[in-house]
Amino acid sequence: MSPVQGFTRYRKHQFGRQSSFGTPVAAVKAYPFQGVPSIDLAWTDREVDQGSLDPIVAPIRGASDLTASLNDPGVEYNSLPLMFAAIFGGSVDGVPEVGGTSVAWSWAPASTTVDEPDVFTYEFGDDVTDDWDQLSDGLLESLELAGPEGLGPFTAAMSWRFGHYGSTGSTDAGETGTVPTPSLDLDTNGVILYLKDLGIYIASSTAGLSGGQVTDALQSLTLRVSGDLDQKRFANGDQSFDVDAYGRATRLIELEAMFAKTSDTVGTGSESDAWTSDAAVTRYVELKAESTELASTTPDVPYSMDLVMPLRYYTREDGEVGGNTAITLTGHAFYDPDDLDGVFTADVVCTLAAADL
Repeated sequence: MSPVQGFTRYRKHQFGRQSSFGTPVAAVKAYPFQGVPSIDLAWTDREVDQGSLDPIVAPIRGASDLTASLNDPGVEYNSLPLMFAAIFGGSVDGVPEVGGTSVAWSWAPASTTVDEPDVFTYEFGDDVTDDWDQLSDGLLESLELAGPEGLGPFTAAMSWRFGHYGSTGSTDAGETGTVPTPSLDLDTNGVILYLKDLGIYIASSTAGLSGGQVTDALQSLTLRVSGDLDQKRFANGDQSFDVDAYGRATRLIELEAMFAKTSDTVGTGSESDAWTSDAAVTRYVELKAESTELASTTPDVPYSMDLVMPLRYYTREDGEVGGNTAITLTGHAFYDPDDLDGVFTADVVCTLAAADL
């Protein structure tokens, strides 16, 4: 007797960055994600008189709703370029070190203009190769990176949005190229981003960040990037419900950090004091992580992540960690045209080449 096909253990998530909107590409990298796509082709019954208790006329199609809620329970440095590119866009390429293996990636999303979105083709399936999905023109509607209590690995929650659906098992919605793209395997020794390797720096100016490390206080944090995304569909006679363009209507960058009660976090002159001010107080925050693993040697270049943002506090909540009380401060990044000249910067050093994004 043949084994039942469709093993959940054989599921794979493969991505490739597109060079143009509307043109699916072959995937170039497999990622250790969890989750499944949600394909809603918007089949709807017509509200008409049919002379029957039950439907007679066929349903009609509408604009498809193509999403995927994917999770990463142990974020690898080589996965960060996909996440930042899909949420910020800008067509950023990694810069390889001359003579080494490390690659430097940098994002500085625009506030007063609109960065072109980076869109991706996503291949999802299992051992049944004639039932693979190919979703293209994809980008992130929201991204959440969380460093947990106990200083363990960062996790990621990603809400993907796609504009086109194809399937290896469809006659009218077929795939482009060869799906799944063969010979894409997960990294066997992917370097993990741990909270234990991260320090938080808070100051009144970017110049003060280097001396503004807050020690013996940070216990967990969550970075969220979200916003409203418009899907544009135009009647171009192409007989398709596909999305023709995206527009970002809003963006929110939010940092939530849980601290022990120290002189830096509570009391006069503390971060909590800034929250209670009659006027919003500008704080500059840097999250700097450096791995014990090297992305390149001679010279030694560690895997790293460096995030900087101007911040204003909005809420404070009381909580506890073990037998001690703690506070959680949540702030929103804002466009600062003077000191940072931006809203957010992200620098990642890893080994992912631009061609593998």
